[in-house]
Amino acid sequence: MNSLVAFTAFLFLTSLDVDAAGRAFALMSDSSYPSFANTPDEISIGILGSELTKELAAHKFDKKALGDVIDKVIYQADLDGDSLLDKKELALWLHKNELENKAAEVKGDFWDHDGNEDALITFQEFGLNGGLDHITRTEFKNRFLLDDNKLNYALLEADHPVLDGHGGPSLEGIIGRLYKIFKAVDANKDGALNWEEFIAFSYPDDVEEIQMLASGQEYRKYDENHDGRYCINEFRNYYSKHVSIPELLPKEYRTPDRMFNACDKNSDGFLSFEESDSCFEGHIAIDHRESEWLIEDGDKNGDEKLSKEEIVDEFHTLTEDDDYWHDRRDEL
Repeated sequence: MNSLVAFTAFLFLTSLDVDAAGRAFALMSDSSYPSFANTPDEISIGILGSELTKELAAHKFDKKALGDVIDKVIYQADLDGDSLLDKKELALWLHKNELENKAAEVKGDFWDHDGNEDALITFQEFGLNGGLDHITRTEFKNRFLLDDNKLNYALLEADHPVLDGHGGPSLEGIIGRLYKIFKAVDANKDGALNWEEFIAFSYPDDVEEIQMLASGQEYRKYDENHDGRYCINEFRNYYSKHVSIPELLPKEYRTPDRMFNACDKNSDGFLSFEESDSCFEGHIAIDHRESEWLIEDGDKNGDEKLSKEEIVDEFHTLTEDDDYWHDRRDEL
């Protein structure tokens, strides 16, 4: 859970240098940036998925083996049967791989933290079983648990300064913020996280409400007048930032104005965050930018789709020329 703690600590300390931290966080969370760097190892995981990447690695990235693997990708990702991948098909395929990769990354943590093996993780289990980098099991027990093993809610829910008395990050502040995230992703409010909730807890930057809790941000980014809702102009900005492949949305959502009207359930001319989130749920979680970026890079004939040959040529060039694969071929 190192990444979760580091992410939360970073956000908790943003008040030390608001401008620098804001620039860094924008790079981390802005959906206009690819969520993986332009390196073959991460591109392979994104396009192929972890299992097909392992299969390709077993063949030392031979070009024929790459073609066979890409055949499998197209067979699974091609929805209209034209043997090509358009932006929508590629975005859905990348999203599927992303979810699987995230689940694989946190699976070990889930079982490590689940002390009583009931497939649920309480915050006590999280703290006592290795979830926190900055504190030992004993320290967590002594500082954040009461004698009856219940959480010290007064300490966890209090407001804490950014820095402690020695000028370092406030441990109480970091762990208190983690506890707020924990409560926010605990959808059924049973005091424990199931598998799906734990994945959301592990990736708090994926959900704007969780980002707000992690950073202490009071207002949403596109709520320009800070009134806790979106007017039509604010929503247009929000929509244009998140949606570049309208085909990924239901037909009635494929322009910002149509989506605004469809989601304004009480017809008051505004969208509450609840109304907006309800409409966007499951749609903007799919990254619209990565598939555009990959097609722009690999599309040689200008049809805005990727063929097997285009993927093989682009991918093989990367794996042949990049130092990453050159240095690691024997390992793989």
